[in-house]
Amino acid sequence: MPQTRSVSLTGLLTAAGLIAGLASLTAFLGSFWWIFELTSHFRVQYALTLIIFSITLLWLRQWRVSATLAVIALLNLVVIAPAFWPDQPTTSAIHAGKPPLRALLANVNLDNLDHDRIRRLIADAHPDVMVLLEISSGLIERLGDLRKDYPHQVAELRDDPFGIVVLSRHPLSATQIILLGDSGPPAIVAVVTVGNRSFTVIGAHPWPPISAEFAEGRNRQLAELAHLARQIQTPLLVMGDLNTSPWSPYFARLLADSGLHDSRRGHGVQPSWPVSLPPLWTPIDHVLFSRGIRILQRQIASAMGSDHYPVIVEFQITDS
Repeated sequence: MPQTRSVSLTGLLTAAGLIAGLASLTAFLGSFWWIFELTSHFRVQYALTLIIFSITLLWLRQWRVSATLAVIALLNLVVIAPAFWPDQPTTSAIHAGKPPLRALLANVNLDNLDHDRIRRLIADAHPDVMVLLEISSGLIERLGDLRKDYPHQVAELRDDPFGIVVLSRHPLSATQIILLGDSGPPAIVAVVTVGNRSFTVIGAHPWPPISAEFAEGRNRQLAELAHLARQIQTPLLVMGDLNTSPWSPYFARLLADSGLHDSRRGHGVQPSWPVSLPPLWTPIDHVLFSRGIRILQRQIASAMGSDHYPVIVEFQITDS
């Protein structure tokens, strides 16, 4: 009679830990295959999981496997760590005569019927300018009372997840609605004038990478967004659900090609999606900024009935 081997707890933990480690290593190959790129979005989860497995296997005296997982966990922590220190000078206080401004980014979700929570979010955040994504003509009608406080608006309203609107307390000029990529989703470009200061806002929502075709389309849209940002001479905020995390090679390419900075830097990971699945939380809603803008504060706001948390940034237009 053939012998059967029992599965040990140590064996299961070792196998699970090595699988998690392998997944985190494939994330470094995100430029080669869209599936590998998807694995790059969960660096925090990899780090925490590998630390737990490493400590548990150390207690079980599995020295080599424990050490291997600890090294891979450290690699993930190295990737995550830059979120906790800024890549711009932080010594300045608020410049006299240049009061801070506030911007709100919110993917409100096409199916969100909790209009009161959206209104409360906007009232509590009290932004000078905001970008709302996944907004339809029906939803903007239900939020029509916003026009009193935000009389300056430019919108591309759709009944699919790519409707977008920019609303401002301050005058908007040079507004454009463009398509990212050959026939991609709309983006909005607008110059906001506050007193004698002006800055440009780009609101964008590239495709989600749910297939090879969509991933390739999103990558083209991010490349076009970078090219557009390079052409703008005024201080610039790029605000959008970019459907990528900070750890994707395509996000790194966007920053490098555009010259923009990530407002998360110095403020921590700040995950924004998916609201209902905390174990998968990752930051895909971004506010990027150019030279001439200083980020003073950045925070994730309370849930508003969407699958995304809103992002609020407080910033200042500077002289350089």
